[in-house]
Amino acid sequence: RAPFRYTRFRPGMRVGPAYFGPRYVIADPWRYRLPPLRGNLRYVRHYDDVLVIDIRRGVVVRIYNGFFW
Repeated sequence: RAPFRYTRFRPGMRVGPAYFGPRYVIADPWRYRLPPLRGNLRYVRHYDDVLVIDIRRGVVVRIYNGFFW
């Protein structure tokens, strides 16, 4: 069984730390012309989507659906 499958996230949903581990964090958002984030917010790739996650609370703040296609 695969550890992840595609999930259609919504703002406010909680996600586990495995979703925003170093392997999935977008460390160079400027390369993709994503606006800078502050504080505990991080861009995370989830399949073709980009999620903005508050890593302190484990909450999805914003979603860019179909960003990578």
